[in-house]
Amino acid sequence: PKVTFITGQKRHQTRLFPVSANSSDQSVGGKSGNVVPGLIVDTQICSIKEFDFFLNSHAGIQGTNKGPKYSVLSDEVGLSADSVGCLSNFQ
Repeated sequence: PKVTFITGQKRHQTRLFPVSANSSDQSVGGKSGNVVPGLIVDTQICSIKEFDFFLNSHAGIQGTNKGPKYSVLSDEVGLSADSVGCLSNFQ
């Protein structure tokens, strides 16, 4: 069978901040001012040589969220970046 192997790294120094008040969780009823839950960042701050992305999968209660950095180590299935992001944030 074909396998896709994805790791999640929590120990990193990258924090995501909203660009404006409209892009924060306050626009959807949150109170902390973090980025919205479900936000996937896979451009600008990610490696151009590796298949990695940041996912803010939950709402923050206090302070600044630090969502995990996911890295696709092996992708025998051939999933797209959108498919991997949706799979990682499936609820």
